Amino acid sequence: MKSSGLCAWLEARAQPDTAEHGIIERYKLGPGRAAAAVECARGRLYHAVELDAHGRISRFEFLAPTEWNFHKRGPLVRNLQGAVLTAPRRCDAVHAVIASLDPCVGFTLNFREFHDA
Repeated sequence: MKSSGLCAWLEARAQPDTAEHGIIERYKLGPGRAAAAVECARGRLYHAVELDAHGRISRFEFLAPTEWNFHKRGPLVRNLQGAVLTAPRRCDAVHAVIASLDPCVGFTLNFREFHDA
């Protein structure tokens, strides 16, 4: 969805049934329980909610794209795991991967040299 289409959709009260396919997903998880996912600039944002017997929210959880992108099983680790990074380009390569996932995340790089025994 182009940004102008997204703005028009939001101005038209942003109903899930009128969203472009795949932008919003919703899931029934049982009585009083549901989840939803929405496509965002840095990946999918997930929400799960559970209601009590009175219809009040008793549990709410979310998973933001940044949490998943930097999780130990997420795309950052999968992209860098096992990578052979030569000295001159290693910092630039890691910076590029991190910036592609989220340019606002602060981080520190530490490298350890491994030599053949």
